[in-house]
Amino acid sequence: MTLWQMTAHGVRAYWRLACIPIGILINAYGNNLTDGDDRTLGLVLFLVGGVLAISGMTPLKRFLEENPLRDGLFKIVVALSGMALFTLGTPIAVAVKVAKGTAQPIDFSPAAMSLMLIYLGLPFVMRWMEPKDFLLQRLAGRVRRAAISRTIANAAGILAIAAFLNARFSATYPAPLLSIALTLLVAMAVVTHKTSARTRKLCTQIHTDVQSLLRDLDTLNLARSPRRADDKQADKQMAARRSWDALKRDLSTTVDTGYRSIGLPFLADEVVAELDRNVLAGIDADYPGGAARARADLQAIQDACARHIDVLA
Repeated sequence: MTLWQMTAHGVRAYWRLACIPIGILINAYGNNLTDGDDRTLGLVLFLVGGVLAISGMTPLKRFLEENPLRDGLFKIVVALSGMALFTLGTPIAVAVKVAKGTAQPIDFSPAAMSLMLIYLGLPFVMRWMEPKDFLLQRLAGRVRRAAISRTIANAAGILAIAAFLNARFSATYPAPLLSIALTLLVAMAVVTHKTSARTRKLCTQIHTDVQSLLRDLDTLNLARSPRRADDKQADKQMAARRSWDALKRDLSTTVDTGYRSIGLPFLADEVVAELDRNVLAGIDADYPGGAARARADLQAIQDACARHIDVLA
């Protein structure tokens, strides 16, 4: 099936989902009209928007039930949409005024507050809303979301500083603001690069360490074979343990920032603990099934990291 055919099939199957955002927008617009002279039109639009939004709920439920991974992503979208509606209105309005040349210093203070709220709140919202089920299946998306949310938060923080400086100094010291703006743009590029480089470097390291552990487990299995049994089995077990210790440190490292209290770990602690039990069981040969499950999990981790490999990061 070609990309065009897949897209057409998706549109035919789920086009009614568009009724939800369209209905919400019409509903909100009609609600604003009820305070003015067009109350009748506002009431009609309010009711029409509500009906459209409700009509999209049934296909939304069917869409979510078709894939268990979609439910968690839907919650993230809802949370981010709510945060965007709450925080982005003022900065966008100020940006429009800046483009028109009508912005006043007093306009920048509320914009700075909204942007600072995004900077402080977005990483915590993403960490709170991150799905707690199917963690290995969601791992690639988890890494991507952590890097993107941290980049957006850093950009919002830098823009908040710019808005604050405009509110404080644009009327009295307008000349230095140009050089400050250029400095902030460079700072935004630097923090964006550092976040991306950290993500790529961590994924490359994890991919390498997973590969080392898998090879050590293969070597250990060969040493346990009746045909090739030798007296170095303990050494090979110790080598596998060392490989797992290195990988375990990688998996507990935060993706987006070095500050663990505000960063998102590559894997949740409970997943690392379960993987630890399975890997050690496979190394010690206490539970043969644990090694098979650990190998499958390790392969899933390696696959999630494969798209971010960069040995020069």
